[in-house]
Amino acid sequence: MARPPYEPYAESPSATFRWRLGVRPLDLDQWLEITDHRDAELAAKAQIMATHPHTAFAVLDDGIADESHEIADAVLAHLRSHHDPAITLDTSLHPLDAAARLVQEDLVVMVERNGRLVFGGGSVCFPNRWDLRSKLGMTMAEVHDPVSLLNEQLGDTVDAFLARLTPHRPVWRLGWGVLDTDELYQPTDGTAAPRPVDAPPAAHHLRVERETLRRFPATGCVLFTIHTHLTPLMDVIDSATSAVALADALDSMPTPIAEYKQLDRTGAAIADWLRHAATTR
Repeated sequence: MARPPYEPYAESPSATFRWRLGVRPLDLDQWLEITDHRDAELAAKAQIMATHPHTAFAVLDDGIADESHEIADAVLAHLRSHHDPAITLDTSLHPLDAAARLVQEDLVVMVERNGRLVFGGGSVCFPNRWDLRSKLGMTMAEVHDPVSLLNEQLGDTVDAFLARLTPHRPVWRLGWGVLDTDELYQPTDGTAAPRPVDAPPAAHHLRVERETLRRFPATGCVLFTIHTHLTPLMDVIDSATSAVALADALDSMPTPIAEYKQLDRTGAAIADWLRHAATTR
């Protein structure tokens, strides 16, 4: 059993859940994470790219070549310095695809086009129930439009933050949800495995996404890295404090946000189970 590596639901207790930007300075030595799941997750990426390449990888028609080469060079340099000096890129692949196959993180790129920062593409093998290809060319506000209350609560803040982001001030943040599966591959285009039917609370998993945001100096693109950590709720209840904090966060979600996170039917039952299980183990 393993505790969640991050517990963002416990960081800002509130009577009512709100979307928060929650960025903090990033030490570039800690840019990319390497965990005990590295080999399994890289193998999963390779399999997903072999079976669902058009779901997991997409870029704008103009190719974002310059941005992708700049990102790939940075990923390679980081891994050579912090993991394996002999690691190489597969030059037969698109550079963004090649870079993403070396790391556990998904990679999403925002690029400057006609004076706007837009979704330029990405390699996303572990999406949390969204569709990569449908986001191409969108602004961040347009990307976030389906996310209930997010633009209302944070839209101007996100735009202002991205406008201020410089290559010298990378940041990281956390997001979280509770899912009824341990499958990392969760796109919405019909290629994901069927979801469980009426999964009990004990079969759910905490899904925490560690995101880093970094602007690159030569092209001005902004790279989001997304490292997804899954923890069975059976492990979360090993800590009563953590379990109760998660239960409180679930109970505090307004209905529109609970619906977006697909917890409107199950959230209350999961919260009750967390509290009960944490105090009876």
